[in-house]
Amino acid sequence: MAPRVFSWMNPARWPSLLVAMAVLVVMFLLSGAILAISVRLLGGIEAHHSAWQAAWPWLLAWRLSLYAALYLVWWRKMRPLAVARLRRDRDDGQQALAKLRRLELMALGILVLLEVTNLINQLGGA
Repeated sequence: MAPRVFSWMNPARWPSLLVAMAVLVVMFLLSGAILAISVRLLGGIEAHHSAWQAAWPWLLAWRLSLYAALYLVWWRKMRPLAVARLRRDRDDGQQALAKLRRLELMALGILVLLEVTNLINQLGGA
């Protein structure tokens, strides 16, 4: 079978660093556009800041529910599949499972640090 001419268009074949950088750039541009629209609609940066302060508890509830949903999907659906795949390794996946646990703890630590930083900012610090 002849190689596909447009095989470069398949994102699964792209380098992961390229995908990560592209996602980062898109997130940056999207957040900038949302900020610009918000400031324009609300009439200024001060109005945007006060609206952000008023919406903070609802945004916290949204983030916590999102974290809970991601946790449930990971723990109930994705993690058992990953563990089953890791168990097929030569050492029954002991090294890989230890790395997976460390990765889970690091992700949890990053989320906790992110929310603590948000809380400190909300309370007027930093």
